[in-house]
Amino acid sequence: MKPYVLMAALIAGTSHAAPPASAALSTAPHQQDLKSVRKEIDTLKKDIAQKQAVQKEAQSAIKESEQAISQTNQALVTLEKKQNNSEQQLEALRAQINASRNSLAAVRQRVGQMLARQYKSGQHDAMKLMMNANDPNQSARDLAYYQHIARAQQQLVAQLITHQHELEALSFQLEQELARLNSLSNRKSQEKTSLQQDKASQQQELNKVTGEIKSGQSKLSQLQENEKRLTGLIAQINKEIQRRRAEIARKAAEERKARLAAAHEAARKENERRRKLAENAKKQGKPVPEEAKQTVTVKEEAITDVADDSAAGRAFVSLQGRMKMPVAGQLVGRFGKPRQQGVSWKGVFIQTASGTPVRSVADGTVVFADQLRGFGNAILVDHGGNYMTVYTGLSVIGKSVGSGVKAGDTIGNTGTLDSGESGLYFEIRHMGRPLNPQAWAR
Repeated sequence: MKPYVLMAALIAGTSHAAPPASAALSTAPHQQDLKSVRKEIDTLKKDIAQKQAVQKEAQSAIKESEQAISQTNQALVTLEKKQNNSEQQLEALRAQINASRNSLAAVRQRVGQMLARQYKSGQHDAMKLMMNANDPNQSARDLAYYQHIARAQQQLVAQLITHQHELEALSFQLEQELARLNSLSNRKSQEKTSLQQDKASQQQELNKVTGEIKSGQSKLSQLQENEKRLTGLIAQINKEIQRRRAEIARKAAEERKARLAAAHEAARKENERRRKLAENAKKQGKPVPEEAKQTVTVKEEAITDVADDSAAGRAFVSLQGRMKMPVAGQLVGRFGKPRQQGVSWKGVFIQTASGTPVRSVADGTVVFADQLRGFGNAILVDHGGNYMTVYTGLSVIGKSVGSGVKAGDTIGNTGTLDSGESGLYFEIRHMGRPLNPQAWAR
């Protein structure tokens, strides 16, 4: 039921005779709903916390993946530079090798042509040069030049071959280095691909968890609104219950007061009638009737409904208008009425035989169990919610400080107050302020 619908029903219900508060209204279903909502809120908070932990881990993993990908990219850039440099060096070496090969081929061609001419000339070429020359000295010089050129060409061929071998060896090394760089680059590219796939998977998981967290937070917000609404609704119901209980207690007190006033008025009239009867008898010289000799007195209100375990497990505030008194007896001291000492009662005094068991009116914890000046032996029980009950004039204290008590438990026996009054003095206090026990009793 929505709050405004409930309040309308409550307002409408006040114009009719109200049944007992517990029958008219109950917070139990709403309390159960509130308990269920709070349990769901706790479960959802734990689930969100766990998902946020997973989200944090996923974010951390993505960050690490990004760092690894960045490092891999840097490594790939460095490898690419090395590859480009090696390729340029290899290209230059290949150009040098080709140039060397061309030079070697040219030299070999010249040497070959020279050897061919020598072969055609035979073994006497040098001698022939000497015999046919007009100038022997010139011939010797020509022969020396000829030999020198031949040796130089041979050395050049040998150097070119050595250089070519060196270039080819260096080229082979560069090709191996280039192959190594290519292999490393391929591995790094595969590593990058794997890292990117891992990151994509982690990002997908992160997106999923983030979505679940948002959904959970939205649901949590809705549940918290429900909790707030139910709490407000329960507070409204409790307020109305308290109002009805107070009204029932007020009417009960008024009825008791009216009954007592009627009893006093009836006693007054009866005593007046008997007085006149006695006067008439005396005037007539007749004996005074026995009836006229006796005065009618009004007996104080009797308390017969004594506390038992029916209130066990219930909050003290819920007992208003239904509480049972701690002992049975005559109510001779009323809340707010003057006492013999000139002060007013802050509770009620129930006259009863000494030694009568005194029972706790509700569950609670004993917070005082000792002699209390002006009241004799006393026990104070804390019932929670800032409610406390006071039992004084005890002949026996049956509980110690810190003891837990249940509704209906015997906490002591009646005795007398320091003023000599025999019975039990009983108070209810809320935040230290005295309340009228009769407004709480049925």
